[in-house]
Amino acid sequence: MDIFNFKGVVLALVISLQFIGGTVLGQNGPPPLIKSDTTLNIVQVDTIPTGVQGSINPLRDNKPVLTGIELLDSSFPNSLPIFGSEIRLSIGGYVKADFIRDFNFVGDPYEFELGSIAVDGSPNRDLGGTTTFHGKESRVNFDLRSKAKWKNGKEFPMQVFIEFDWFFDSPNMALNTRLRHAYGVIGRVLVGRTWTTSGDLSALAGTIDFSGGDALYGGRVSQIRWQDKLGKRFHYALAIEETSAQIDNPDNLEGTFRPLRPNFAGMIKWSSAKGSSIQLGADVFPVSWVGPSTVPNISKSGYAITVMSRILVSVTEYTDAFVWGTGFGNGQAHKIIALSWDGKASGVINQNGLDLAQSWFAYAGYNHYWSKKLNSTISTHWAGTELSPIQANNVIQKAGSFHANLIWFPYKLVSTGVEYMWGMRENHDGVTGEANRLQFMVKFKFN
Repeated sequence: MDIFNFKGVVLALVISLQFIGGTVLGQNGPPPLIKSDTTLNIVQVDTIPTGVQGSINPLRDNKPVLTGIELLDSSFPNSLPIFGSEIRLSIGGYVKADFIRDFNFVGDPYEFELGSIAVDGSPNRDLGGTTTFHGKESRVNFDLRSKAKWKNGKEFPMQVFIEFDWFFDSPNMALNTRLRHAYGVIGRVLVGRTWTTSGDLSALAGTIDFSGGDALYGGRVSQIRWQDKLGKRFHYALAIEETSAQIDNPDNLEGTFRPLRPNFAGMIKWSSAKGSSIQLGADVFPVSWVGPSTVPNISKSGYAITVMSRILVSVTEYTDAFVWGTGFGNGQAHKIIALSWDGKASGVINQNGLDLAQSWFAYAGYNHYWSKKLNSTISTHWAGTELSPIQANNVIQKAGSFHANLIWFPYKLVSTGVEYMWGMRENHDGVTGEANRLQFMVKFKFN
């Protein structure tokens, strides 16, 4: 795609580096909970956590993945000691109720999945819209932190983090508990399930819609990660992660995708002293088809490169934020929510072999404070892939959306707001469909 050529990516990087350096809205954090003389490096975190009134992105409630001494520092407020031990516990989360009105058919009534939009001429198109009430996004998490002491007397920070919600899309699992995160940290090493290493949630636009505009890349995966610092402004992470893929099989050949090796992921991120940032991420992973002797067994290497940035803008006494991101690759469309709906995103298998699909995504958003208690975000999100000529006409090849919201914070931990969404889906044969949604929410945070 022309808009994702090398010159375009370089230009975007230059623009971000020119504008990075705004002012973070907020105040100094609380004093350290535990003082430590460990020599571990400190990875900078935002002065004000996301998901609270006054933050750069007040709608993003995902906990940042921390390692090293910041686990013992002021990044862990509102915690309690577990008596008889050196462990501290924080219980967090929120209750969120969503009231959704669809004006056109959307197959997923709970989140604005672009792949579920009915295209013109399809049977579902005539069904029209519907109204949905739910509280599935409500969640609870448990964050436990302590120190590990080695025989030589050296101490390492430790953490165990577990989070649950109820956001299964399947109707027969609508109220089942779902594991979102479950990982442990010792020093700089993380092991468990959490957000993919190459993505950057701090650079996403704040949306009421759970799917985040559908250009979200990566998701949550099981992994082993090393995360550390380079100088004062850079930090990096390297990880091996679980591998997945979606291979289209139009000829109904015998066989299936089998992960033969893990996904190798990495990122490097630059952060200013005030909170702006830009991150470069990469993934290299196998896309493997294994079947009986009459079917070709083949494995190819897919890849993805991502760039995501958050630029703080001082407009009034409050701080706004411009966020953007883009990525491209080969065989990685299953990692892009908008393209993964059909389950045929990574590539296509036939008697001649395995062809991987080249795909891309891009998004941009602006977060603005009208006052201390009134906030808005507008954003647009797009993704597309190059399909093989042998794939069916109804396979998704492009999708896009627009979001605009208004959020009111009557109290620090209470928010309510409304969001308008427009989305489109385009199939392999060029047939398109559009949908409009209005979503109202009320949220009560408890930490």
